[in-house]
Amino acid sequence: MAAFSAALSAALLEKLVPEAPVQRRLRAIRRDALVLIDRDAVLFARVIQATRSGNQQRFRRALKQATGVPCRVAEHAGAVAAACRRAQLRVRPTFQSDLRCAAALAAAAETGARALIATNLAWLKDAAYARTIRRRLGAIR
Repeated sequence: MAAFSAALSAALLEKLVPEAPVQRRLRAIRRDALVLIDRDAVLFARVIQATRSGNQQRFRRALKQATGVPCRVAEHAGAVAAACRRAQLRVRPTFQSDLRCAAALAAAAETGARALIATNLAWLKDAAYARTIRRRLGAIR
């Protein structure tokens, strides 16, 4: 759901901003977020399979791989949220409600992605990996 929210926020903002480079960046985010929806399903299925196998090493490997998806979603959501803040003065007053919706969707996407990451890190109990992921998330503006 977080990837879908990120894609939706990028699509909405893409229609509001007049600058072509910003539109292109938002389009790329939207497209990647849509790909991440399917990627998340595939990787989560692998986590379930690994859980059922009882192989702890396979489970940890699958869960680490799956954690990459919400990390990318959080990064995309952060980029859209930052673009929303920058666009605030350029978006016409009659479209400010759409801008606020785009910002709210980006915030929801980031919150959801971060919650999933926190859950995965709790399952993994790998302090070094958790530090790496937290550093990555700390770079999000």
